[in-house]
Amino acid sequence: MSRSHSPLSIFSFQFAILLAFSTSAFSQATFPSPVLTSISPLGGKAGSTVELTFRGTDLDGPTAVLIGDHSISIPTTTKASVALPANLPAGAHDLRFVGRYGVSNPRVFVVTPHAVVESPGTNAKPDKALKLAVNSAISGAFKATTPHWFTFDAKKGQSLTASFLGLKADTRAEVLGAISDGKGRELARLKQGVMHFSPPADGRYRMEVHELMHRVGDDYGFFGTLETAKPVPMGESSAASASIKPGDVIRGNFPAQGQPRVFDLAFKTGEKLVIELFSHQLGHATDPHLVIENLKPDGTTALQAEVADAPAITPAPSVASAIPNRDPSYAYEAKTDGMFRITLNDAFATTQPFELRVSNGAPKTPELIAMNAILPKAANAKTGEVGSANVCRGGILALEVAVLNRNALSEAVELKADKLPAGLTSLGGFIGKGQSLGYMAFQAAPDAPAGAALVTSLAKSAYVSFDIKDAARDNLLSRRTGPPAIGVSTLSTPALIQTEKNDILEVPADGKLEIPLKVTRHAEFADAIKLKALGLIDVAKAPEADIPAKAAAGKFTLDVKTLKLAPGEYGFILQGPAKMNVRRNLEELRQAETDAKKALGDQKEAQKKLAAANADTTPKKAELVKAATDAVKAADTAKAAADKLAKDLTAKAAPKEATFIVYSNPIRVRVTSVAKK
Repeated sequence: MSRSHSPLSIFSFQFAILLAFSTSAFSQATFPSPVLTSISPLGGKAGSTVELTFRGTDLDGPTAVLIGDHSISIPTTTKASVALPANLPAGAHDLRFVGRYGVSNPRVFVVTPHAVVESPGTNAKPDKALKLAVNSAISGAFKATTPHWFTFDAKKGQSLTASFLGLKADTRAEVLGAISDGKGRELARLKQGVMHFSPPADGRYRMEVHELMHRVGDDYGFFGTLETAKPVPMGESSAASASIKPGDVIRGNFPAQGQPRVFDLAFKTGEKLVIELFSHQLGHATDPHLVIENLKPDGTTALQAEVADAPAITPAPSVASAIPNRDPSYAYEAKTDGMFRITLNDAFATTQPFELRVSNGAPKTPELIAMNAILPKAANAKTGEVGSANVCRGGILALEVAVLNRNALSEAVELKADKLPAGLTSLGGFIGKGQSLGYMAFQAAPDAPAGAALVTSLAKSAYVSFDIKDAARDNLLSRRTGPPAIGVSTLSTPALIQTEKNDILEVPADGKLEIPLKVTRHAEFADAIKLKALGLIDVAKAPEADIPAKAAAGKFTLDVKTLKLAPGEYGFILQGPAKMNVRRNLEELRQAETDAKKALGDQKEAQKKLAAANADTTPKKAELVKAATDAVKAADTAKAAADKLAKDLTAKAAPKEATFIVYSNPIRVRVTSVAKK
């Protein structure tokens, strides 16, 4: 099932939204930021009515659902009505929650042309199987260790495909499945999420799916389709070599059984060739291999390069496993005319699609992949964090941006953004020539309203799907998707860190640079601040800035000689933790206090009416006393409930320490060559 990131125009989709709250592994350590751990169902038919459930943390004050680049307002109650048009493109879309603390991580929501059947989980045995029609979709979750069983009717020779998404639907589930006949004989088995099936006879068939390790819970959801078969791409044969030229993009499928495809590339003196093989980055479970040989006039060859792995990103991203890349690339500046023989294959021996791209010079639009903000980890840390893309009022937050497939020919990249939520400004960012990592920063005004929008200048993003405490015991799941979102939180930042100047700062390769910093503190934050420089070298060895407690100024010393920075331009940012008390549920508490005061007034008014009824001397006294007594009882009940809610919310709103992430504005330096003496 392909993943679509098309704009969701004319969005009208009927939801009943139920918010379920739980405690994340990191919710006590970090500032509140919405995290979606699961949604259900995982998809729906275009134009249909869907009842959607959100589960996660910090889902306070819901205001909108963001799907793709379209924001759909929802009330601050637990239910909302929205409409999805019949012409919404089929495929997997990013769904995000927007609330008081900003925007959540995305979850996959699949739009399908088929009717969606909810698998209840009670279909745990063959005789309890859920009846399906061909060309239908299924959404469910493994709530017990038992399988989900289905039956369907099919005709002899009919071509059918059953596809199931587990991990690719942004859940923890690894789905296994099979199709069998009425006697239990297996006829097809799920491989890489798909099974193709042609019935040997007319009749009723059974389909069973289960979780690989029999794990259970709301996080172990699945989404599937049973439909008439689509053509299965077969690998192209490894025929004789084909001629290609700079500027060509060759699309095809790897040959079966790991056989090679061969291409000949003629080049001229002075050409700067970049040869890139894409497949893993296109979302396929492949391991492409690239061999480049010099082809001599007599037909013999000599090895030029053999590339089996993607170029390393240095310094490494904070969660390198979130952007896995097995696609090789090679850069070459031709000293003479010549001919390359390019041989490629898949080490996993699949017949998945590939793209071979040949350009004269580095690509003009490099692929930028954004990741949420997290604090640097200790060297032995094994945690995984969803992170945050939410800027606190009066503060700065940066998205980490990685550039894949960089080489010595790759030009510098300016990071920019526009069409941001109200009160949010882009401070930009910079990735130097040949460098692979940078930071795009955003600053929120002190009174910025909560909101969210996509950062469309960044075409791709990568997310850790679930917080984990120990990667040695739990898989770190991640996925790559479309543009990232940036949100604004109603929380205020502990500190705003800014350089005194925003100019490009120059320093010789054997020198030091003193960068003055100014600090604007929250009234309740007085602690010392330790900041690391991110984007220059490995974070474990990165230089730091120390700002004393209560200080309104500090400085950062960049020792270029010690860091061994070569001449060129660099962009980096300062980042660190800041602990400050947070009070939650203040809006609800204020409303509850207002309601409690009103309930008190209603109680006193009811008591006055009862006193007046008791003093009545007309024949209607008994009737009036009864009505007034009932009203007093109702007012007493309402006041007790209002007082209890206010008391409960007062306890929830008690100050609790949270760790915030604070950033400086982006810093840019130009390292110059050492002057000759």
